[in-house]
Amino acid sequence: MNLADQNLSRIAREPLWDRAHAQLREALLAGRFEPGSALVLRQLAETFGTSITPVRDAVSRLVAQGVLDQGPRNSALVPDLRSSALTDLMVVRTELEGRATREAALKAGAADIDALEALLADMRRMIEKRRLDTYLDIHRRFHFGIYALAGIPILLEMIENLWLRCGPILSFVVPEYVVSLKGTDHHRAALDAIRLKDGAHAEAEIVADIEEAGAYLLSLADATGRIRRPGQGAEHGALRRGGARSARPVTAGDPL
Repeated sequence: MNLADQNLSRIAREPLWDRAHAQLREALLAGRFEPGSALVLRQLAETFGTSITPVRDAVSRLVAQGVLDQGPRNSALVPDLRSSALTDLMVVRTELEGRATREAALKAGAADIDALEALLADMRRMIEKRRLDTYLDIHRRFHFGIYALAGIPILLEMIENLWLRCGPILSFVVPEYVVSLKGTDHHRAALDAIRLKDGAHAEAEIVADIEEAGAYLLSLADATGRIRRPGQGAEHGALRRGGARSARPVTAGDPL
């Protein structure tokens, strides 16, 4: 894998391991690494302009979090996500993200809601114009903008860890699922409920959004349960021909 294509940048200041971890985390959250990719520590160190030590520390942390798998010497692997694992993640995501949304509805102010409205408007424009290169970044800012309003740091950290585990397949929803407009109404309805401080309704809409996107991703599983990009699986090739799309190499400094 050519790491230069991932547009990771050199790291200028201390602590180097923390910055390396942040860049890798953002790349994983944005789905920039395909499932099964090998991350070679020396290549990452050259990309970051650091020694191998801070990169090893950053990767070791992600392995300990269960986000990456330990690979052969001086490397790590981006794990394939199987349908059984995604089903488990959805159970936990709906509980945690639903609760965060319920809490956010009680605490969101007018300025907070205006900021979320702007993100939702950006998402809709991208869909209408079929310009989806940064859609997933804006989509994530929308969701985490809601969850941050809950004001519970440990809950936000747990949600981020779950998204990191899902990251390698998140890009599979672009463009087919996204342009179908599925889930968009849930975003609109959730934000309307937050404006009304209706926590139960806001929670239900976010849970429905997660479940519908999860059902689509589960439909991409091959006979072994491995979730594959549309067009790559034998079962979906005929139905989804032309729908395959490579993950966009986004810079780690893009707005998230």
